[in-house]
Amino acid sequence: MKPTEKADMKYTNQRVEILAFLRDHDGHPTVDEVYDGVRKKLTRISKATVYKNLKFLTEKGLLEEVNVKGVSRFEANFIPHHHLICRECGRMEDFNSEQLLDYSMKIAEEIEGFTIVSTSTNFYGVCKKCKESKESEEPKESEGSKESEESEESEESEEV
Repeated sequence: MKPTEKADMKYTNQRVEILAFLRDHDGHPTVDEVYDGVRKKLTRISKATVYKNLKFLTEKGLLEEVNVKGVSRFEANFIPHHHLICRECGRMEDFNSEQLLDYSMKIAEEIEGFTIVSTSTNFYGVCKKCKESKESEEPKESEGSKESEESEESEESEEV
């Protein structure tokens, strides 16, 4: 059953446009990004209306909300997948792992009477861009130890 088939609700123009935007949007937009995108077609829509509808559509199971660094992001991707989330910049990437999904199903089978209806797995770390940026900002180890040796020598000579 598709998520749209299970949601017993009224499909307003606002909801249809929000769902269309998220379906066509690559990534995990914030409320502001959804608002900016939907406003191109529905010029009179308010941010409050977008926010209320995002919450409503999430409660109905038509969207997934993922909180990254205190910011809600939304998606309408219901193909089982996982997220890689950078702790530095908040960047979020989808990735698929049949092995991880199969393992989850196996665990669920071992728990009597438990059926998985949805999954949400987030892996937190540091993305390549942030890692490279951080490495370029750090002084090289040889330079740092050379500088500390020189400062120790100058301190010793001042004491004499």
